[in-house]
Amino acid sequence: MADGVAGETIRKGEAVPLRFRQWYIPDRDKAQAWREEAKEDFDFVASRQYSEDEEKTLIKRKRPVVVFNRIGPIIDAITGYEIGNRREVRYIPREMGDVKPNELLTGAGQWFRDEGYGSYADSAMFASAVICGMGWTETRLNLSDGPNPKPVIEEIDPFEMVWDRDARQRNLKDARRVWRVRRLPTAEAKAMFPGFDKNELHAGWTEVNSEADLKRAHEPTGEPDDGYVTIVQCQWIEKEEYYLAEDPTTGQEAEFTPEEYSQANKRLKMLIGMEMQGVKFKRKVRKQAFFGEVVLSYGPAPCNDEFSLQCVTAKFDRNKGTWYGVVRAMKDPQRWANKWLAQMMHIMNSNAKGGIMAEKGAFADPRTAQREWSQPDSVTIMADGAISGQKVKEKPQGQFPIGFQQLTEFAISSIRDVSGVSVELLGMREADQAASLEMQRRQAGMTILQPLFDGLKLYREMQGRVVLYYLQNDIPDGTLIRISGKDQEQYVPLMKEADKAFDIIVDDAPESPNQKEQIWDIVSSMLPLVGKVIPPEYILKALKYSPLPSSVVSELEEMAKAPNPEAQQAAAARAQMAAAEIDKTKSEAVLNKAKAMSEGAKGETEQIKAQAERESAEMEMQVSRQEFVQSMQQMAMERERDREKHAADMQKIAAQVEAMNAKATAQRQAVRQ
Repeated sequence: MADGVAGETIRKGEAVPLRFRQWYIPDRDKAQAWREEAKEDFDFVASRQYSEDEEKTLIKRKRPVVVFNRIGPIIDAITGYEIGNRREVRYIPREMGDVKPNELLTGAGQWFRDEGYGSYADSAMFASAVICGMGWTETRLNLSDGPNPKPVIEEIDPFEMVWDRDARQRNLKDARRVWRVRRLPTAEAKAMFPGFDKNELHAGWTEVNSEADLKRAHEPTGEPDDGYVTIVQCQWIEKEEYYLAEDPTTGQEAEFTPEEYSQANKRLKMLIGMEMQGVKFKRKVRKQAFFGEVVLSYGPAPCNDEFSLQCVTAKFDRNKGTWYGVVRAMKDPQRWANKWLAQMMHIMNSNAKGGIMAEKGAFADPRTAQREWSQPDSVTIMADGAISGQKVKEKPQGQFPIGFQQLTEFAISSIRDVSGVSVELLGMREADQAASLEMQRRQAGMTILQPLFDGLKLYREMQGRVVLYYLQNDIPDGTLIRISGKDQEQYVPLMKEADKAFDIIVDDAPESPNQKEQIWDIVSSMLPLVGKVIPPEYILKALKYSPLPSSVVSELEEMAKAPNPEAQQAAAARAQMAAAEIDKTKSEAVLNKAKAMSEGAKGETEQIKAQAERESAEMEMQVSRQEFVQSMQQMAMERERDREKHAADMQKIAAQVEAMNAKATAQRQAVRQ
């Protein structure tokens, strides 16, 4: 496979094009400046808070190497909050009508993350971002284990990554390329890329010092001798031209590459003397390649919508153009706290903590006095005049410098202050305050950390596009996907919808422990007010947001759906009581009717007479109505006969006039002759 990159051709098995090498060196140098500080950040979290020179100096001066690591718990508190408040990605079809998530794709996305252990990889990645400013994951499909592709979401060591040196937007959203440089055992590398020897697998050009060294030659820069090789994975964006025109064979609008468009026009011009009228466009396409000393593989990127190598960034250093985490601000207070604690212990160790000073001859027996001095029940014999002459004195106690303790306490408290993590977030506040106030202060303390979680939300959106691309293009149709429907979890076959566009919404995941606790507090406070209005089945739905285990909630739902003998017996008893009430009502109605009939017998004759009179009046009205109709019909017939007679008379008169006119005409002609 071959393609052009800035005028160069890239082919598998050939030397890595110079353009990629010239991209990599400046990007690597920019990342190297970040790595130096990031390495120190990870050391501080792991309780390695002295440099080698500082440790040697302390040991040489016989001073204690004291490390009270207060940074680690703060990092654990921030990452723990992320674990307890995870988010979920929902896919909403971009079409006219009601805005409702696509349950199949949303469930498929959750299935993808569950199968790929995405939650654990994301938590590890977020911890790296909090510490050093950048965390990385790769979202891909494993095609090497069986015929069906398996989802994989794995956390990447930030020190393996190199990125576009000009990228400055959050999560490297404006990056044109990203690199992953890994040291792999030679046997593993040969299994990944069969057919290449060890010298071809090792990307020695990544170790050169400048671009000038790259231009000298393309020959191998050296074979590693430690059993490992360096493999470079690169994903980058290219601009691709294409044409939109009407396909003469199908009559439908179609896309053409510049080569296809030119060839099609040549054929049409030869056949019919005409060309297609197409419109030229440009679009971004993502490519991927693996490099050793030669090109190991090349082709389209796994996902064309986003890089499958995804990054979360924390805080941005505008002047250096790099990202950093919360550890940067905590390092100086932690250093001073360690040094002042070490200094305090040195002062305590190097000063007297008791004992006496005595002149020679102060004791009758110095050895006995030395042995018995610290015994409370002993009597130490002094020499004559030793006490009155004050030949024995206590050793003076060492005094700490004024304000030394306050400075140490200030340094320790500053570690927490500069990070923005309050004692409520750490769960260390010992004040006697209401739980609601504790929760409010904890929520307020999270405000300063929201930029970190804002980057995590953007990561969810970008990764959601990658997962959606795989679901629409690479996961086979019919793959059984576990989704949470309206009633319960179920397996359904996946149906691709690659021709549809979706919006990606990031929302709180209902299975997050903290989120479930907050929702349940709200629901439980509302149940006494609306419990009598809401049907029981809706109350069961609210149990999904309770802190109860999912298995317990499922059992409660099944019990609610299963038939209950006691409930059925109670329902049957209620039905019998209702039937008895109905029978009683019917009996009363019959009795009331009979009573009404007996009481109305007296007026029955009058009712019959009145009925006869009404019927007689109706018959008279019908007779008169018939007579009126007959008279009207007779009048109409008479009018019709009169019209016919009048018409006959008019015809007779017209014939007579015509005969007279003919006679007069004949007489005039005779006179003329």
